[in-house]
Amino acid sequence: MILTVHDDPSPHTLDRRRFLQLVGMGVGAGALLGPAAFSGRRDQAWAAPIGPTDGILVLVGFFGGFDGLNTVVPFDNADYYAQHGSLALAASQLLPLGPHVGLHPSLPFLKSLYDRGDVAVVQGVGYPNPDLSHFSSMATWMYGRADSGPPATGWIGRWLDGLGGNELLRAASVGQGLPLHLVGASQRGIAVPEWGLGFGGEQSPEAQRGYAAVRRFSATSAGRGAWHDSLAGVMRDVVDVGQKVAPVFSRALPDGDLVTKMTVAARLLNADLGLRVVDTGFDGFDTHSGQPARLAELLTEFDDALKAFFTTLDDRFRSRVTIMTYSEFGRTSWANDSQGTDHGTTNNHFVIGAGVRGGLYGAQPSLAGLQRWDRPTFNVDFRSMYATVLDGWMGGGSSTVLGATYPSLGFFDATPGAGATTAGVPASVLGDYVGVNPARLYDSRTADRLLPLGAGTSADVRVLGVGGVPASGVTAVALNVTAVGASGPSAFSVWPAGGTAPDIANVTVPTGIAMGSLVVVKPGANGRVSITNDLGAAHCVVDVVGYFRTTAANRLQSITSFRAMDTRNGTGGRTGALGPATSFDLMVRGVGGVPANADSVVLNVTAVQPTAGGYLTVWPSGQTRPTTSSLNFPAGATVPNMVIAKVGTNGKVGVYNANGSTHVVVDIAGYLSPTAPGRYMPLAPTTVLDTRNDAAVGPAGSVTVTVAGVGGVPKTGVSAVALTIAAKSPTANTFITAWPTGVARPTTASLNPRAGVEVSNLCIVKTGTDGAVQLYNQNGTLDLVVDVVGYFTG
Repeated sequence: MILTVHDDPSPHTLDRRRFLQLVGMGVGAGALLGPAAFSGRRDQAWAAPIGPTDGILVLVGFFGGFDGLNTVVPFDNADYYAQHGSLALAASQLLPLGPHVGLHPSLPFLKSLYDRGDVAVVQGVGYPNPDLSHFSSMATWMYGRADSGPPATGWIGRWLDGLGGNELLRAASVGQGLPLHLVGASQRGIAVPEWGLGFGGEQSPEAQRGYAAVRRFSATSAGRGAWHDSLAGVMRDVVDVGQKVAPVFSRALPDGDLVTKMTVAARLLNADLGLRVVDTGFDGFDTHSGQPARLAELLTEFDDALKAFFTTLDDRFRSRVTIMTYSEFGRTSWANDSQGTDHGTTNNHFVIGAGVRGGLYGAQPSLAGLQRWDRPTFNVDFRSMYATVLDGWMGGGSSTVLGATYPSLGFFDATPGAGATTAGVPASVLGDYVGVNPARLYDSRTADRLLPLGAGTSADVRVLGVGGVPASGVTAVALNVTAVGASGPSAFSVWPAGGTAPDIANVTVPTGIAMGSLVVVKPGANGRVSITNDLGAAHCVVDVVGYFRTTAANRLQSITSFRAMDTRNGTGGRTGALGPATSFDLMVRGVGGVPANADSVVLNVTAVQPTAGGYLTVWPSGQTRPTTSSLNFPAGATVPNMVIAKVGTNGKVGVYNANGSTHVVVDIAGYLSPTAPGRYMPLAPTTVLDTRNDAAVGPAGSVTVTVAGVGGVPKTGVSAVALTIAAKSPTANTFITAWPTGVARPTTASLNPRAGVEVSNLCIVKTGTDGAVQLYNQNGTLDLVVDVVGYFTG
């Protein structure tokens, strides 16, 4: 009986996993497919991305047998204190789960998930006729069948067999080997080392040329027999698997055994390779001595790993993932003489996920009357956990997989991907604008997520049917996207959910401070947009300010930027900075060419030298001020943001300052009305300027950028373009102005970089008669990166 399966070493049989084990490269000792003679299958298909309602299972092994009594503690049980002695935890130390049990104090993040209703605690788990051997008991858990036959396959492997087909990447183990429970009769998982890939995963040009040669080697039979053709196919698969998995390791990984593994697990799921099961685990739980400190250390690692996993996991998978723990056995209720416990026969386990009906299941094992070497009896057969997961989350088949019928524990209250939809998004057509009173759609600091976005992690934000936006007929939405509390410099990319993530940034994210930008983006096929954080960790806040629709509404008239308000000199009717919790109504109709029928105005709003970090809100005057932000800023900085603001019935917009005092400058760049000409067409972002490829822009320097006929913008009939402008590596405090060619440069700013701080802003810029715009830098040197994201008709 073995727990890491090796194929028959006969020279008559050689499959891909056996070959990988022999040559020691590629994705480690992972099996790709089960035993196949040369006359059998050689070509496999890649697993398709999982469906929107397919369940995903993540297994976490606690190897060595952990002390469940000191993890989920029956603090009102006198026998627990008498038998566990000095190892016992006082009720005051615990994180309470109810009147009778509490969590070990090293599990605060797990407790927060429990409080959300996302954790089922399954108590008293075991199996009949228990075995106290680590090896034999773990084999029983991995085998998972009711009979006692030789465990040549595992419960997940048999479930994979039931899916049919001949696909790679349906299951993976993050670690150095492939455990028995991922091995089926015909389908198997792969093993992905947590430190990354060698052969097959390298990205250098030299490696890519070598991989191309390997693929050519296996393209057709060489006429040299089955050995040659099989080896060639194996080498091709090593390369192809490596290339598919390599992006998982393109960003730095955190330290810590399980933290690293769970981060890799989440990234594998984010890559949407078709994985339905990911397995990993860590050891050290065989605590015969020195248990208090060691158990606390291991549970802290598990808690940190859970947080790392959910920080890294994309929002689109959060409703499709369930985590389940497993271990070969628990520990004795009686402490030994070495500050430890010995092998037991029952344990407590966790099932975690958005679809879980949280609470306590089963019952704590009875400790009454147990003598020194007695073990408590189990209350829940571990195969009931398996059956509940298979039938309630993974699509069924438990009786076939487990060889018997086990009662469901009922710990799911939702199905995978609950609420998924594909309706409501039209084809790419020109759109008319409708402004709304700003509304908050997403905030990762709240119940939307409760965690920041990790490196490479995407938020999934519903934009149709919420915040005043209709559920259908919408071509694009106007969002204010804000990064908060970033752990380091990063960037947000915003794109239609379900599409291809662009290689551009919509929001430049500085360290520690809140910074946002207006983004106009087409909704994805499920009425959502995705927002991906590039590096580190950062919270994400999304407010909607309007939308573009297929039926007639308002259209854009762009103008050369005009200053409507400057509290430093009284322009606009306000002299003096706005104090804390202070607002001012700014007249915009009849100002700078804005007509009386303007529904919304396009503004560049700037906070100048604020005394404290805070935010400004711009909204239609006369309506209730929303609890959203239009512009976020740190103390002492000059920060702009483009705002599309609906105009109140009195022709004004309200401007509110939350904290400290700040001067406010407002420039009008255009307006939207029923009689204006410009209809909007969103585009896939295209870079139209990157001075890093040429020469930086110096002081008082300008650059001309042709936009007509570039990146999907028509050569004629365009009145304005929507550009994301980013300032890179500024050497001095400065400002950037964007304006149409052929006219005098206005005395306004489009963005205000500070020395050493990279910033970006969306700018709606009128185009010159030659189809170009100009950019001006006032001080120092910097690089400019400009992406076109849409255009308005003439």
